[in-house]
Amino acid sequence: MNSDQILPAAIVVVIVIFIIVALVRIVTRRPGANEDAFGAGGTSQVAVGTRGVAKTDLAPSGVVLVVSEQWTARSRNGETIASGRTVRVVSQDGITLIVESEPSAGT
Repeated sequence: MNSDQILPAAIVVVIVIFIIVALVRIVTRRPGANEDAFGAGGTSQVAVGTRGVAKTDLAPSGVVLVVSEQWTARSRNGETIASGRTVRVVSQDGITLIVESEPSAGT
């Protein structure tokens, strides 16, 4: 092997080593405890009655902040809920929360 072939051969060896290490890590990988979970703190459920805030207008769907996580939500009866209003979770459809507007303090 002459000096012109040493550097390319060294580069190929390093690449092959990286590929082998990556394959070993993929094969021996163990999933984390909450890897398949999602949502607030690794949970896929939000308790009925939990309060949150509408981050966007729900007309009837939008985004709410509940349990420090943003969730897709829709209003229970299809009514529009303005951004910034307090909402309460009344049920859940998959990962979509069904919410209703909380009465304002003045009413």
